[in-house]
Amino acid sequence: MSSSGSWPGGGSTSGPTPGWYPDPAGTPGLYRYWDGQAWTGATTNDPAATPAPGPQGPAPTPRRRRGWLIALVAVLVALGVIIAVVLTRGGTAPWSGGNAREDPNSASPTGSQWDETSTPTPSPSDNASHAPCPTTSATGVTRQASNKVLSGGGIQVDAISGWQPATMSLRWVSDLHTVADTVYTSHGFGVTHTWFSNIGVGALNAQDGFTDVRASAHSTLECYASTDYYDGFTGRKDLVDEQTTVDGHPAWHIQTEVYVTMRDIPQVRGDRVDIVVVDVGNRDHLGLFLGSSNLGDAGRNGKVDAAMKTLRVTG
Repeated sequence: MSSSGSWPGGGSTSGPTPGWYPDPAGTPGLYRYWDGQAWTGATTNDPAATPAPGPQGPAPTPRRRRGWLIALVAVLVALGVIIAVVLTRGGTAPWSGGNAREDPNSASPTGSQWDETSTPTPSPSDNASHAPCPTTSATGVTRQASNKVLSGGGIQVDAISGWQPATMSLRWVSDLHTVADTVYTSHGFGVTHTWFSNIGVGALNAQDGFTDVRASAHSTLECYASTDYYDGFTGRKDLVDEQTTVDGHPAWHIQTEVYVTMRDIPQVRGDRVDIVVVDVGNRDHLGLFLGSSNLGDAGRNGKVDAAMKTLRVTG
């Protein structure tokens, strides 16, 4: 702006002292600096907070100063976001999936034999349970007196006619004895994948923390359904969760539908699982009945129901 024009003081022949005065152009809220001789190019909206312009030129206006502050804040915010992203991505190692693990499926053994003692190496899975499943060190084994009856863990159940004795390993269960029936078989690349239904009895040991029938039934369901048994586990739906009795002994029954997706046996949808934990009157262990029957298979489901009705306590 030109330095010509009126100066503060109006008709006075000598200029007033240097300072900030209302802009002679009449701009509302704007003040211009008078250097004692002429108007300068320095302006401000806040004369009380703006120092006089120095000899190097006019002082920056508050508006420009606010622009620098805004820019600085924007830079700091952007830097904070970058740091937060780096810390978030760097704080979780790619192998840290909590306790979630993919389920090694002993329901799909390879080969033609009923052998479920092998345990594949687990890998992370969002569908797996967080249940801490112990590995029991108990070694007691009940001798089987007849192929028509399964005995173990202080309980006994009638074997299902036509179902074959099976070798099955659940690491938290001891004295486990089972029979099984083939549902589906798939062959590929020299490997046989088998899906079957089964029933079994065994022991849950006090040394592994199994002392309450309800808590032990729930823990067993977690371990069996979604941690240590089913490969391809995708979820479950609980149907029954109730207190009951077996031969007058306190017991707990859980029935649930377990859902899976099997690449090698795509027709498999899952199992109906029944778990009965019985207080057999022995301070060292509880009795366990476990049944898995093909989901929606009325025939096999009915056979498991009939077997459960034969449960009895042997001590």
